[in-house]
Parts: sequence; C-alpha cells; structure tokens
Amino acid sequence: MKKTGIFIVFAMLVLAACSQKNPAPDSSKNDAPAQAQPAAATTPEAVYACPMHPEVTGKEGDKCPKCKMDLVLVDPAASDVYACPMHPEVTGKEGDKCPKCKMDLEPVKK
Repeated sequence: MKKTGIFIVFAMLVLAACSQKNPAPDSSKNDAPAQAQPAAATTPEAVYACPMHPEVTGKEGDKCPKCKMDLVLVDPAASDVYACPMHPEVTGKEGDKCPKCKMDLEPVKK
C-alpha cells in the first residue's frame, strides 16, 4: 500500500510538471538586435546593407547582427548589387552563387 501511495504521488508530480505551459519569451527583454529582413519587404528601390558586411541587407533602422552597425542605404545603380531570388538576404557580385540554394545571383532591380 505504501508503494502505491508513493507511485501515485510521483505520477501526480510528473503530470503537474508536464502540464505546465512554457511562457512565451518576452521580446522586450531580448538583447539581440533586430534581424535584418530581405529588402523586398520594404520598397523595391530601398536596399540597406551593412558597410562592413555587404551580404547583410535589411530595412531602414535595422542593425547588422554581426557587428551591430546601422545598415546604410545602398544605391543599386551606383554599385553592382546582386541577390539570390530565393534568399534576398544573400548578396554578392556578378557571377556569384547563393551558398544556400546554389542559384546564380541576379541584379537587384530599382
């Protein structure tokens, strides 16, 4: 009888621990910088990139997750910027391939 009582108490503790839901992480307490989003999420002509890591692109106000610098506006006409059609965050030069999907990078359109 004593073993049955211990087993029931143990089972109740396990069920109580498993039934507790994990609270969603509070994004306001997260110290991580905003992730750079693909440039297509804003306007087609507004391309922002990190001055030190040009492969990191995003929207106005974003920071580079590698060096924490503000992304700056890139004029596609002034520089030959090529991006992957499936992964717009991947940028490079003419002839480069996307390391994720191996597609040829295409010119960023104004």
